[in-house]
Amino acid sequence: MWKTRLEPLGTARRMRRRPIVCSIGSTDPTAAAGIGRDLVVYERLGATGVFAVAAVTAQNRRTVTKVNLVTPATLAAQLSAIWGELKPDAIRIGLLPNAKLITLVSRFLRSLRPRPPCVLDPVIGASSGWRFLQAADLAALDALLPLVTLVTPNASEAGELTGARVRTIMDARRAALALRARGCAVLVKGGHLTGRRVTDVLADELGIRYFHAPRIRTAIRGTGCTLAAAIAVALARGERLRRAIARARTFVQRELKGREPRTTRGELQAHRRTRAKGRA
Repeated sequence: MWKTRLEPLGTARRMRRRPIVCSIGSTDPTAAAGIGRDLVVYERLGATGVFAVAAVTAQNRRTVTKVNLVTPATLAAQLSAIWGELKPDAIRIGLLPNAKLITLVSRFLRSLRPRPPCVLDPVIGASSGWRFLQAADLAALDALLPLVTLVTPNASEAGELTGARVRTIMDARRAALALRARGCAVLVKGGHLTGRRVTDVLADELGIRYFHAPRIRTAIRGTGCTLAAAIAVALARGERLRRAIARARTFVQRELKGREPRTTRGELQAHRRTRAKGRA
């Protein structure tokens, strides 16, 4: 099914050229999130971005109005076209809006020899409240986890995947360990947790690590996409996972500070109301 010819992905080969990162996910016409945001991040970090589209969405920071899915065959053809010509050094997976598309990506990852580092940002719903995945789709998402290097759920997504509420750092720690047992490293993002600092919790083969940063009060969306894309770039360059996460978090903090003045008080209050509904 997958007409690809792959070469070994040695660090030396990666470092001789601009790294290539492939995004598999969905579009956002504002480029605040999704594949559009990924491409901005790749360019800023000196990587070449390629992409395969699973869905075309009509959304902005206030709402999602339409989601058009591509067929699994179309997504498979895009992936075959990319790997038939290029050899991406890392993969970043975003919104896959149903079980059929998730399963298709799982089959594709199994076909790759060797498999490059893969970062999964499991988009279940939009910050505006729109839900992309239903309960029946989560089983397919769960089966994808052992095939990726790192999964980066926020507190709400970690709760959906584990069946437990995630409201505190200790909740995040328990969720990270539970998801780690499914076969990949896990970074539970702490942006939706309480506290003056943002604490992300990593569970990997070395154990637990906490990443702390000052909380920036902002309604900007797409931060999860930015983080996952930046981690993918660092992994494409041969960085070890913990180093890749640290570098990516620094990049996100700088991005937030640079974009923060565009946030109005009304937007911030609306964002807080949406988050409060999600935690209810």
